[in-house]
Amino acid sequence: MTYKPNLTKNEPAAHELSNSMRCMGYSLESAIADIVDNSITAKATEIEIKFPVSPDDVCIAICDNGNGMTKEELFDAMKYGSTLKGKQRSEDDLGRFGMGLKSASHSQCRRLSVASKKNGNISAYVWDLDVIDEKHEWLMIDCSENDIAKIPFVDYLNQVKSGTVVVWQDFDFIRKEAGEEYSEIVRQQNDVADYLSLIFHRYLSKDKKDRLSIKINNFQLEPLDPFLENHPKTSVKKSISIPVKDSGGIERMISIQPYILPFQKDLTKEDEKKSGGVENYRTKQGFYIYRNERLIIWGTWFNRHRDELTKYARIKVDIPNTLDDVWGIDIKKQNAKIPASIRQRLTRAVDEAMDASIKKQQYRGRIAKVDENLEYIWNRTENRGQYTYSINRESKIFKLLESHLDEDAKSYLDIVLAEIEKNIPFHQIYLDKSKNVIDETDNDERIVEIVNNARMMLPVIMKLNASLSKEQAVENIFKSEPFCKHLELKQKILEMC
Repeated sequence: MTYKPNLTKNEPAAHELSNSMRCMGYSLESAIADIVDNSITAKATEIEIKFPVSPDDVCIAICDNGNGMTKEELFDAMKYGSTLKGKQRSEDDLGRFGMGLKSASHSQCRRLSVASKKNGNISAYVWDLDVIDEKHEWLMIDCSENDIAKIPFVDYLNQVKSGTVVVWQDFDFIRKEAGEEYSEIVRQQNDVADYLSLIFHRYLSKDKKDRLSIKINNFQLEPLDPFLENHPKTSVKKSISIPVKDSGGIERMISIQPYILPFQKDLTKEDEKKSGGVENYRTKQGFYIYRNERLIIWGTWFNRHRDELTKYARIKVDIPNTLDDVWGIDIKKQNAKIPASIRQRLTRAVDEAMDASIKKQQYRGRIAKVDENLEYIWNRTENRGQYTYSINRESKIFKLLESHLDEDAKSYLDIVLAEIEKNIPFHQIYLDKSKNVIDETDNDERIVEIVNNARMMLPVIMKLNASLSKEQAVENIFKSEPFCKHLELKQKILEMC
């Protein structure tokens, strides 16, 4: 006899779930980008984003001339977890879960109005969180003709054959944080423009017949160019394709295109602007992951080792939406986890990009060590009788620091360390050393510091090399500075850990 469980409905509380769904970490620019995704999926060629121009009427509208929706299609699109979206998802769809329209919008505002035109008919629905909070039910406003006429910027639909207008009103989060929504939204307008110019730069720079136009209050967005592809000194490396099976076992292709950007001295002001600004030029090297030509994440090495040769490298990686689950694309389309199965192959692509044409960025010469069996904090590199000093990024004490930093912080750390290395006060150190006035003793407090540093490093070393026993890991630590100077502390570390 087949067992049949007793089934009972347990529907979520509308007012609780609708409010908790608002706290998903969208910024204003990433939320607007999510709506633009829908416009692109709907084959829009023109998108107009309306920011408020007066404190008397504060709203944001995203208007497009895409395919539009019938009343039935719009009703489904306004549903949390659109069913039609899941069934009819095409390979050029920029959506993910059928949640973006609602979650992105309500992350910024309490009232979401969507009007859409298709086959000459305009229909509209409104999600108002005040209504849901009052009624404790998933109740939408089904707009009459009079209601539709009151939606800001709905007149845009009279100018196009088909299209959609998304309107945000009642920015409660911004009001709570900034005190006044109008000035804060206007302040963020330039940030939104810069963000969209980067995220959608490949759509904005297509050939004229396929090019996407995005305007913010009639200001035409120009695409950024993170790879400076047209710069004469940009080095374009050999492209690579990697086959990866999706969750259904179908083989899909990932395309990889490495670029080596020009030195900063070879950039004009226009080049700096196109690449995302001088700060990003120094901190946003690494992988640029695109999903259907839409930039998802950028300026990350996925914890790959950084060195002089990666300082000007940017790697374009194209993945299809059919690999979303493999890459772990999140609902905001702002994060992806590189699959272990292809991490090695992507790293190899980076290594192949670092060929002889950029070896001039690397320290030439060899690292001179007093004892080859010890790991030093400082590298002393000899080149034709001259020496340079650099902090050993492979040292265990450095790895301890690196293990607690995110990708952005690592980029800024590289900048700071490079300046420290270039500004060592050699002359003053020499004078102080010759006078024997440098304090090189390790007092009791310093010994405690060394012990505690070793204790913190132990789990990091064991995580990096899971095959090591605790004793072997401690032995490993004491082959590096500063621990190698205090071998008598090894037993103490073992006893304490």
